[in-house]
Amino acid sequence: MKIFHIADLHLGLRFQNHPEAQETLVQARYESLEKLVGMANEKDADILAIAGDLFDKTSMKVSEIQRAVQAINRFEGNVVLVLPGNHDYITADSPLWDRFKKDAGESVLVLGEKVPVDLSEYDLSAIVYPAPCHAKHSSENAIGWVKDEEKGSEKIHIGIAHGSIEGVSPDFDQRYYPMTVRELQDSGVDIWLMGHTHITWPEKPGKKDMVFNPGTPEPDGFDCRHEGHAFLHIIDQKKSIQTEILSTGSYRFLRVEHTLNHQSDIEKLLKEFQKEEYKKSVVKLSVAGRLDPDLYDQWLEQRHQIRDSVLELKLDDTNLRRKVTEEQIRKEFTEGSFPEQLLSSIPEEKEDELQMAYELIREVKG
Repeated sequence: MKIFHIADLHLGLRFQNHPEAQETLVQARYESLEKLVGMANEKDADILAIAGDLFDKTSMKVSEIQRAVQAINRFEGNVVLVLPGNHDYITADSPLWDRFKKDAGESVLVLGEKVPVDLSEYDLSAIVYPAPCHAKHSSENAIGWVKDEEKGSEKIHIGIAHGSIEGVSPDFDQRYYPMTVRELQDSGVDIWLMGHTHITWPEKPGKKDMVFNPGTPEPDGFDCRHEGHAFLHIIDQKKSIQTEILSTGSYRFLRVEHTLNHQSDIEKLLKEFQKEEYKKSVVKLSVAGRLDPDLYDQWLEQRHQIRDSVLELKLDDTNLRRKVTEEQIRKEFTEGSFPEQLLSSIPEEKEDELQMAYELIREVKG
């Protein structure tokens, strides 16, 4: 049995803090879903499992829901399992999931109840144990019932849940359906398909692992340092699990730091951003250092080249200073004036003291 396992796509995420890249990033998540379904088909997956937060919120537009369903309906395997997460939680009166079910194909199951689901109807010898979310926050997880269910050895028992995992997920206030690895292992299932945490865990799946969290398949912020992942689980007749990590994302969020003190530093930085990978990246660039006045002006003139080579640039060069030189002092201050005498008395090799005095004088003068 092959399970293509994804989670936390967050369709409908608005990216309001990224005005230049906003529309591209919004559309990328829908394009990612279409790509993921295509990958699952290429891998001949029997099950496409979406372990929560397919949508970023419960108030989605009908057109957005339909676009998601149309992509999912293209899955060519036996069955699609869709678990409501804490962002797209399900309630008794749930317009989101009612609309989703209306357009979904017969082999697309919304796992909205804590009851076993036998997949024999879909020609699969497996039983699914869903742990759906019914609210945005909960101090209690939804997996407790699974342990008490009788489980025969003839079928594969698949748990699917959404929530934080102790030691893996940041959930200091225990607000996101908190679980422990031990709880999951003791539940009696053969494999847990998890969602919620946007990092990939385990980073290197081994033969003894049975709890898996793929992370988001399309990066969504600077905290996401991987390129977007999905899992492909292959379970044999002995219930041994072999897991492959698949790279799935198209866009990246990158933090870059550089120090500029010389002409060569500027040239190196500009050359770095000519690489193809930056065209699809939102970049937070921090630049520090001290440049001679002419090089500082050159930087101001050329930094637009970086902005033009990335999807969006968030530049912080407030820690890049114009180096204070004798020529600069003579240019700005009258000879014999107090500022000129004070600054000229500080040796240029004492760059920190000279820079501090210069900036203080300019602040007072301003």
